[in-house]
Amino acid sequence: MRLPSIKNFLGRMLTKRMPVERNIPPAGHTPQAGSYIARDDVRVPVSDEITDELWQWLAARGWREIDLASDRRRYRAGMPAAIEELAFAESMELREKLEQYIRDNAKMSEFELARKPGAPRKVA
Repeated sequence: MRLPSIKNFLGRMLTKRMPVERNIPPAGHTPQAGSYIARDDVRVPVSDEITDELWQWLAARGWREIDLASDRRRYRAGMPAAIEELAFAESMELREKLEQYIRDNAKMSEFELARKPGAPRKVA
């Protein structure tokens, strides 16, 4: 081994990598039907048009539209009818409870499990 290689190796071993705190991107426009929105590790399909009022409420709580083609993060799948449930909620308290229910009950999809290294595979 050469001396610069040893120095690089020791330097990498001795330095601590600090996690980067990322800011939430700006909310952007109201998502179209057929797109996806996400908060933290939960993604939900947008099945119907979202009203501006509902989108502003979701955006204020940290939901953002995502582009699955270029996004490499792994998400748990929320209920497909989640947006409709939130849209027809009768009060803000019910809307907040529904949102928490959606986030708590999201499950890792088969597609996401297949992407994880070492994930168990189903044998047909």
